[in-house]
Amino acid sequence: MHKNYLRMATLAGLFVTLTFSASFSCTIIAVGKKATADGSVIISHTDTGPDSRIFYVPGKKYSRGDQAPVYFGIQDADRPLNDDGKILGYIPQVEQTYGYFQSAYSHVNEYQLGIAESTTAQRDELICTMENGKQIMTIEQAMIFALQRYKKAREATLFIGNLLTTYGFLPSSGDGSETLVIADPDEAWVFEVFGVGPGWKPESKKPGAIGAAQRLPDDQATMIPNWSIIKEINPADKANFIVSGNYQQEAVSRGWYDPASGKPFIWQEAYAPLPEEYATSRFWLFFHTFMPNLKEWPDRMLDPANPFKGMQPYYQVVEPLS
Repeated sequence: MHKNYLRMATLAGLFVTLTFSASFSCTIIAVGKKATADGSVIISHTDTGPDSRIFYVPGKKYSRGDQAPVYFGIQDADRPLNDDGKILGYIPQVEQTYGYFQSAYSHVNEYQLGIAESTTAQRDELICTMENGKQIMTIEQAMIFALQRYKKAREATLFIGNLLTTYGFLPSSGDGSETLVIADPDEAWVFEVFGVGPGWKPESKKPGAIGAAQRLPDDQATMIPNWSIIKEINPADKANFIVSGNYQQEAVSRGWYDPASGKPFIWQEAYAPLPEEYATSRFWLFFHTFMPNLKEWPDRMLDPANPFKGMQPYYQVVEPLS
């Protein structure tokens, strides 16, 4: 009997092309089980930060009532291998953790739960830092907690969303927002999180992040090039969407969306700034390669009569993200 499995792939040749123009870019590619030749779920990412070390952290038993430290500095390659940095706070520990591979963005555990990461862009008003708020949860720390505690993608997605809204999302790759693809051998979820801006405090009882997740259809593939990809959300469709309680209200309160307009709420348009070429060029390459018949794509390939055409930025068309 065929058994599905999760593959964490490098897809190195494609990534070299996807990232040649932006040396510090993290690209995710994810493929559903009905879109692969062998029925496996595939997720992959490039991690272009300075820390490329990978080591295995075995599972461990803890006593009831123990607390797990929340670190800032997990990505710091100047620290010793087992030094995760400054402790910003604590969350309740579980009695048994699972083994996982730790890296700058820890990526898979012993039960084939895998997580891929890409830092994304967010509106300036949503940027929050350690200096202007009390949020403590970085995306890489949330990934570790999920890998230590969960076997299934949906459960891990719910957990990460709750961690970030409860303890506050703290950007750790510049001031960007974050996108994850969280997968197990059966399914994959795209999870996106934005900040709530300066001044957040846990005692306010308000969510410390804006989060939404969408299940990747089994027969589809997707790519995240440091840019939000979630668009329309149907929160009533709980089989395919998971949202934080403030997923739309933050946009309404800030004047970015008017429910009375009659227009649909588009998550990407509400919280991400206008797209930039570093992202749209990778969107183009991925979809031109894997969906060439979707529509007539702009020609960016080399022309024998003009070998430098692809390097001329004013020639290159920036496609709409819709």
